[in-house]
Amino acid sequence: MSEAFSRHVLRVAVAQICQSLGWNAVQTSPMELMTDVLERYLLELGKYTHRYCEQFGRTEPNLDDLGLAFQEMGISVPELKDYLKHVDPLPFACEVPQFPVPRENLLQFPNPGSRELLERKEYVDDYFP
Repeated sequence: MSEAFSRHVLRVAVAQICQSLGWNAVQTSPMELMTDVLERYLLELGKYTHRYCEQFGRTEPNLDDLGLAFQEMGISVPELKDYLKHVDPLPFACEVPQFPVPRENLLQFPNPGSRELLERKEYVDDYFP
């Protein structure tokens, strides 16, 4: 389900990129091919960024890790800046909901400062609901 959703969002993004570059139409096969290429490219970029993040002892990547990944993949940051300067940004064609969908917490932990927490017996440990 999540792969189908992300694939659909990628397909819309590829179509918008093609439209912003002046294309009026595209066949299904080339569209699927470009979506595959973008998907693999983003996965590789994520892998490189994650490796640099781990190499420097962090758990969350930052822009420095992304810059190093760009450098390793042969992406020129000045060319990206030039592209962003000359191509007008388009708003995304459809609304993308928050993913994954937040779910209600069923663990029944009391909220901080609640009456249940203030009247808790001494023998009940904090990690119990």
